[in-house]
Amino acid sequence: MQIVIRPIGWHSYESEYFTTSIVSPLIQRLSKIFGDKLRINSDSLQSSSLQSSSSSSTTTTMPPTHLFDKARKQWISDSLLDWLLKSNEPDITTKVLAICDFDAYSDELNFVFGEAHLGGRVAAIYLPRLRDEFYVRKSDKNNNLFEQRVIKEAVHELGHTFGLRHCQISKCVMLFSNSLQDTDFKDDKFCKRCNKILAGIL
Repeated sequence: MQIVIRPIGWHSYESEYFTTSIVSPLIQRLSKIFGDKLRINSDSLQSSSLQSSSSSSTTTTMPPTHLFDKARKQWISDSLLDWLLKSNEPDITTKVLAICDFDAYSDELNFVFGEAHLGGRVAAIYLPRLRDEFYVRKSDKNNNLFEQRVIKEAVHELGHTFGLRHCQISKCVMLFSNSLQDTDFKDDKFCKRCNKILAGIL
């Protein structure tokens, strides 16, 4: 089984930042959490099959424009997941995790940090609201807090793809994050109960 990390909404000139600040620490942590039961791969910005040219010199990976809600100025997460599934066609041994550098919402929720098909093959996390700058706060100079948030949301959404539902244990990564404070409070790993369920699936 494998997890494929895919950049969405990134420009080619951001590829070094994406790799060093997002993908490398994420792969390292996912490897520790899931152990040797999963292979973790990453699509670079240059090699992604979902690219569309924005200019002759700059390439970006963006979803189709009809998935963008112009009135809300947010992307529609549910529809984006459907597009990811259709575009990637992952087999039963593959989970696609999209790292999206734009804001999104889902159904009755004003925004989502991430979303996944429960027991499915695709998941996405949305970065803007994980950054302190979004809330006009001082930026995290070392990026440590932002890195932790990305990892927690990625693990959370991947947990959903393996069939895990929201957990009531406050420190479990599967706790539903209604705010950034919830994300900061919980751990980046599964509780004993969720781990037991996951072990029976992997």
